Amino acid sequence: MKKFIPTLFTLANICCGFMAVAVGDLKIGSFFLIIAIVFDTWDGMLARALNVQSEMGKELDSLADMISFGIAPAYLYTLIAPIDHWFIYVAPLFFVIGAALRLAKFNLLPSSNHFYGLPVPFATLFLVGIFIGVQYERNLFLNTIDSTAVYFLIPFVLMMLMLSNMRMFSLKNMDKGLASNFFPLLCIVIFFLMLIVDFRIAFSGIVLVYIFLSFLERIFVS
Repeated sequence: MKKFIPTLFTLANICCGFMAVAVGDLKIGSFFLIIAIVFDTWDGMLARALNVQSEMGKELDSLADMISFGIAPAYLYTLIAPIDHWFIYVAPLFFVIGAALRLAKFNLLPSSNHFYGLPVPFATLFLVGIFIGVQYERNLFLNTIDSTAVYFLIPFVLMMLMLSNMRMFSLKNMDKGLASNFFPLLCIVIFFLMLIVDFRIAFSGIVLVYIFLSFLERIFVS
């Protein structure tokens, strides 16, 4: 029965993605997306811990990620569009396309201790940070997203980062000690500090920190 435990977390991820779309609300939708990221993290960790990895689990995980970290955040992104025109749907399509191609690419790559390209959940986390900033009236986000050019630029840049070949660290090897996980642990510490200082900038901010630390790791760690 233990092989079904990770699957339950993956299905919970799918349900959170659906609920984020169904409620059509930035605050509640952001909450469901954050919970989906938690479920997505735990299903992989449990599969490895229980030694029940399978091809079906891998494919199901990608389908779940496409719903929760492709379709759902792209839909919520349309809710903060600065203009009322059908053209607003073009911008989130960049994100959907980037997520779909990134997930397909991930399934074709051999298992690795690193990611290549920005992981789709991190791209979603960046958008969640924008949703939270707008919802809680953080002027930085309100003033930025008010620009039509920026509205289109953000998902395009995220798409390019997802499809890039930049090596980025993962949290898969946390059991190997501090020396092997300096940058991942530093990223976690910075995230909690950002939550304490101002939770409205923490989610988008930590994605930028993650990209920067991954760049440093590539320089200093072979």
